[in-house]
Amino acid sequence: MTASPALEAAATAVVRSAAVPFRASPAEAAAVLAETVARIERLFPAVRFGVGCAAQVRQLALPGGVRVTLAVTAVTDPAAHPVAAHTLTLLVTDPGGLDPAGVAELVRVVEAQPFTGLELGELRRQLPLTLGLPRRLGREALAGAAPLLTIHHMTDFLAMVEALGGLGAPAEALTVVDKGYPYRLSARVDAHLRRAGVAVWPWAAMGDALADHADRAARLGRRPLLVDDGGYALPVLLDRHPGLVSRFAGLVEQTMSGIFKLERFAGRLPMPVFSVAESRLKATVECYGIADAAARNILSLLPHEKFEGQAALVIGFGRIGEQIAEVLRARRMRVAVFDRQMVRLVGAHERGFTTAPSLPRLLAAHRPMLVVGSTGRTSVRGEHARALRRDCYLVSVTSRNHEFALDELADEARRIVDVGLLGTRYDLPHGPAVTVLGDGYPINFHHAESLPNKYADLILASLLVGACALARPGHGFTPGHNVARTDQVLETSGLLEGYYRLYGPDRQ
Repeated sequence: MTASPALEAAATAVVRSAAVPFRASPAEAAAVLAETVARIERLFPAVRFGVGCAAQVRQLALPGGVRVTLAVTAVTDPAAHPVAAHTLTLLVTDPGGLDPAGVAELVRVVEAQPFTGLELGELRRQLPLTLGLPRRLGREALAGAAPLLTIHHMTDFLAMVEALGGLGAPAEALTVVDKGYPYRLSARVDAHLRRAGVAVWPWAAMGDALADHADRAARLGRRPLLVDDGGYALPVLLDRHPGLVSRFAGLVEQTMSGIFKLERFAGRLPMPVFSVAESRLKATVECYGIADAAARNILSLLPHEKFEGQAALVIGFGRIGEQIAEVLRARRMRVAVFDRQMVRLVGAHERGFTTAPSLPRLLAAHRPMLVVGSTGRTSVRGEHARALRRDCYLVSVTSRNHEFALDELADEARRIVDVGLLGTRYDLPHGPAVTVLGDGYPINFHHAESLPNKYADLILASLLVGACALARPGHGFTPGHNVARTDQVLETSGLLEGYYRLYGPDRQ
């Protein structure tokens, strides 16, 4: 990196620091520094600037004797970095009277860096199906709709929001609910959404988010609809705001975890569900991508672990579970499978995986060093911990942290150890140490971007096709699940044909 003498001097007395990698043209890089200073000025109105700062460095004196240095530096060894790579760096050299919470807030302000034009241009090239929907479906397809979206805070989501605007749903008509996962770029995604004027709520405030969104949609003369990934919105709407339900046009659901959460409303769902989760289109592409992303992140988190020849256990042999099992077998692991549904257990057996009708028995006999939960429900409980015979890693590939009964594991443990980025280790009384990677959250999202954007493109486009379908008068969907109708709409939308043209044998 190129560093000025002022930056090098400041670095010798650092109390707290932060670094935000980004890509930008020279003009954009200068603007990033200026915009970051402006954000700090809004937090600390009495900012004073140091004298004689280099063009890419700002030394700031904040109220209470706080001293910080901000810098934007470009790489000097481009062969080892992406093109146009820069880093925005914050060095807190003297916290003065600022308490730790204040310092943390200062760091958050710096890390809230929206994406540059160069980065957005690359992102747009990676998601042509999603961004092509306004041309395919028309720029008025969502003109009367107000989507509330609970989608992962990753870079692909920014393209989805841009496409929503192109379909007739501008920023003021949107609400985004942040699931709170530790994505690699979540702070930047959140900052970009807020700068665009999108209302962003934390998932724990879903009830308030739904009420606010319904009121805002009414003021705009639009009908709200839900686009969900994990069953966050509709159960809360039904439980806490039944009087608002009739305002909503329907639900587009992306995951089986979300479908499972609707089971307690069986037979009495008051709105249509467009189930991308159960669609043939999603099964065709996404499941292998999730399995591959999970395996890649496990390897990234455990770079010095040896997996070849070791025992693995996959719990749940559904669409994703069977792909996980195959990916691990391709890694030369000895893979066992458990599923409560006999048809799936037999299917795993017929494909050559070790199986047993009892999970405790399989845990004890197979002695896995890696256990992957892919059921979308709670698969490992305290009683199962007693069957473990060696140190192992527990990994989830389903929504939130419900795959493992962490409270029961804690009750079983003689000691619980925070192991930082890896997650939490539970030392069991009979000897084994169980490390829950990512604290039980889906490993493919843990400080990562999960699927490559070209994979995610087809699924995000499918969600938007579903939203446009439910927003259309006379759409033919009835209250409750509409799996066959969902398949019909998706498979006649042209998305699969577009995907095949992009990545099939005749790709131009």
